[in-house]
Amino acid sequence: MTVKPLTNKDTGKRRHKSEYPQSLFAESFSNGFFTVDQDWIVKYWNKTTESLLGVQAKDIIGNNLWETFSASIPSDFYAVYHNAFLTDIPPHFEEFWTEMGAWFNVITYYCQNTLSVSFRSGSQPVRPEHPEQQLKTLIELYRSVIVVTSDCLWEWNLANKEFLWIDGGHKRVFGYQIENALIPQTFWESRVHPEDRERVLTRLNKIITQGTDSVWEDEYRFRRANGEYAHVHDRGQIIYDGNNCAIRIVGATQDITERKLTEDRL
Repeated sequence: MTVKPLTNKDTGKRRHKSEYPQSLFAESFSNGFFTVDQDWIVKYWNKTTESLLGVQAKDIIGNNLWETFSASIPSDFYAVYHNAFLTDIPPHFEEFWTEMGAWFNVITYYCQNTLSVSFRSGSQPVRPEHPEQQLKTLIELYRSVIVVTSDCLWEWNLANKEFLWIDGGHKRVFGYQIENALIPQTFWESRVHPEDRERVLTRLNKIITQGTDSVWEDEYRFRRANGEYAHVHDRGQIIYDGNNCAIRIVGATQDITERKLTEDRL
């Protein structure tokens, strides 16, 4: 497999100081977690990644990710990682890595010229008929990525019509003094701009009713605690039970106000 960096800079072996501003968080993850820049140069590689992939941080930090794994990594991995540089949402995928003899459950996230990758591995894929395990896996994957970004992690219980706002993201970004606490669905709905509310809810209900999509995403205006509106991008992974009935959604909200304002000016 031949791979190329996203820029025309030299991607030969280069050494970078092994520093990461959130290293204490990243080292506590039970998931593998690493970051690369736009030239695919590895910037961070936690201890779980060392164990799961059999490569020490000292041997790969500063080197090109694809040169290290070119002989074994599935081409689908490269396609998803490459596309992650081109989008603002965290792609989630599951793939079998033959050389490793294991299934890899992966979430990638691009922010500030850095691609963060969080993953778990196991002998079996996460099956839709085990929604609670699928939910647990997704929350852990999202948390390990979102903790190093400014995004807001949430879990939506569709049956109880309640949100769990996780790890204080909504407090940091939107000013709500709510952290790891349940809020009623009606509270979230009331914060969606009146001009966007019907469109967002109609589209979401259609996806849930049809039961054919595993991902919901949308853009809308969301009211901050101070009354001002932010432009947000919401993306969630839909969890179905054994009867193909949507029961939960786990996802992340990103404040894209600055990007929207820039687009409007242009």
